[in-house]
Amino acid sequence: MRTLPILAASLIALGCCGCAARLATAAVGGGGARADPVQMLAEADADHDGRISRAEYQAARAARFARLDRNRDGYVGPDDAPRMARRRAGGKLAQLERALDADGDGRVSRAEFVDGPARLFDLADANHDGVVGADELQRLRERLAARKQGG
Repeated sequence: MRTLPILAASLIALGCCGCAARLATAAVGGGGARADPVQMLAEADADHDGRISRAEYQAARAARFARLDRNRDGYVGPDDAPRMARRRAGGKLAQLERALDADGDGRVSRAEFVDGPARLFDLADANHDGVVGADELQRLRERLAARKQGG
């Protein structure tokens, strides 16, 4: 069944999105609370019409990048989150780099972050129309909850 490998790969990508969200939380002074990727996707609905377009999703990623890039050099790297950089080898910053650092330079550029793979959006957009509706968002939430419970 092809759905299971696709779901597994997507969950890995979701972990990276969650990592980015936790990094963003830490970068703006928040605690280490776990990010809910489905909630993050829902919050991308800028016009509050109950539908998330790919453009809204990318705009949300751009805003998240702006919060992460604390030194405003156009990259997210160790100097943006010094505390996390000390734990870099297996930490959140390393996960972010592995997921998004396409050129392997040890930092994530704005283009890599914003325009990189949109696996969360693609996983949610079940009918591939470029828009995630409320029903698709709910199905994604249910799939992730079932996966978390081992089902």
